[in-house]
Amino acid sequence: MRALTLAIGLWLCSYTAARAEREPARMLSPALAAALWGAVQLVPSPVLITGSEGYGGGMRWQLSLLVFAYGLEQNRWRSIWVNPTARHAGAVELYVSPAWLCCAPNDRTSWMLHAGGRVYMPLEGKGENLAASLGASYYRASPQHGAAFELAVYMVSSLVGFSISVAPWLTAREVSTALTFRYY
Repeated sequence: MRALTLAIGLWLCSYTAARAEREPARMLSPALAAALWGAVQLVPSPVLITGSEGYGGGMRWQLSLLVFAYGLEQNRWRSIWVNPTARHAGAVELYVSPAWLCCAPNDRTSWMLHAGGRVYMPLEGKGENLAASLGASYYRASPQHGAAFELAVYMVSSLVGFSISVAPWLTAREVSTALTFRYY
């Protein structure tokens, strides 16, 4: 059985290599690539809210305004379109993050905006398998505002992460945990 599995695997590898030699790689036009990237950025990361008044849900987006990738040799400064490898090899980031977090008290808005900074650190290799970030931000959730702090761990080529944010003065939504998706 192992011999059959090995033979099939070798045949698939040779077939894929032969096919790759015959067909040139297809490139997307810059406009199409930008449109696809923009569409993917509209997909939010799901958030679970834990606060003094119970549990709730929400969603969060992120826009990287400026990234200095100190873990790279070249092209260290990036903005808006930042690939996960550059971020998780070691970087400092300035970002904005709009969010909708359920259960604002007293009929206030559930929309809020974070603006802050993060430091990304590779934990395994260059961060492709495991990376972490530590951040702080200023949030505005009308009429409340204040500081928030975040700790996150990223895995699966640094595309998927788990973050915990604490905003001690944000009534009924003091702690939020998010399954974070980082796209280019």
